[in-house]
Amino acid sequence: MRIYQVIIALIVLVSSCDEPITLPQKEHFLSNGVLIANEGNFQWGNASVSFYDAENDTILKEVFQGVNQRPLGDVLQSVTLSDDKAYLVLNNSGKVEVVDRNSFELQNTISGFISPRYIQIVSPDKAYVTDLYADKIAVVDLNSNEISSYIHCESRTEEMVQIDNLVYVADLEFDQIYVIDSNEDAIVDNIPLSTSINSLKKDNQDRLWVCGENNGVGVVLCMEPQTLNVLYSHTFEGENPSDLFVSDAGHDVYFLSNGVWHINEFTDDVITKPIIPAEGKLFYGLSVHEDKIYIADAINYVQKGTVWVYDLQSNLLDEWEVGMIPSEFDFIEP
Repeated sequence: MRIYQVIIALIVLVSSCDEPITLPQKEHFLSNGVLIANEGNFQWGNASVSFYDAENDTILKEVFQGVNQRPLGDVLQSVTLSDDKAYLVLNNSGKVEVVDRNSFELQNTISGFISPRYIQIVSPDKAYVTDLYADKIAVVDLNSNEISSYIHCESRTEEMVQIDNLVYVADLEFDQIYVIDSNEDAIVDNIPLSTSINSLKKDNQDRLWVCGENNGVGVVLCMEPQTLNVLYSHTFEGENPSDLFVSDAGHDVYFLSNGVWHINEFTDDVITKPIIPAEGKLFYGLSVHEDKIYIADAINYVQKGTVWVYDLQSNLLDEWEVGMIPSEFDFIEP
């Protein structure tokens, strides 16, 4: 569930006529393809995970439900892959479902949250979970799959990135980034910003990338966390960048704002329009992988969403029907 809400005046529910879910009878069938996290509607309990099977060029729907024979939960906020596990963060259900990343069999459920958003695997034994309403970050023992303690903060927290022993956490309410020492599980610093934080990422040069908006001007900036020097800053009049994607080297950056935008850290060109215009579509999630751009289209929030796949030259390659309100992509390699 995004921070902003869309009020729908009239929703007509039609009984589903879908056929029963049929999944491959193999122990590890998610071996090469794309996981799509479908948020589902708030309080409808219809969150799901779809999977594009690259080997067979097919879409598997409601993977968690098909394997575990029960609903996933209410609002799938985010998915994190780690080693042989996938952590599914259910915002309104207040829990994290831990599944085998290839079979999707449920292994554990971590509960006790108010409104969890993202999970950061800090070490093999520990993770942090941000929360929309708790004013604290949960420290989770990954051996017991229980909350072991909390890191108290001033307001709601969102995305996290880790650089060495420091974890950088987006604070949405006060436009700042918390810096947590993961050895001490304590906030040791904060980085104030002059823009909202819609998305926080890092590249493999250990630089922080932030996108947001300031007084009607969209901002994408790159900073060196040790010195807080701003290395690159791009502005976009009248835009509100979100869903930041940064290539490993940091050279290519993509974001959403009524379309897909692309910038390169080396360019001095003035960028005035998206490379893929939304054209009435409701672009809700974005990722780039192996020279393909993946866009999640929530359509109208009340019907099954679509994934659009483009090449880097903005040519449409494919489209898939997925679940309700697709929002995130994760990639499973063979």
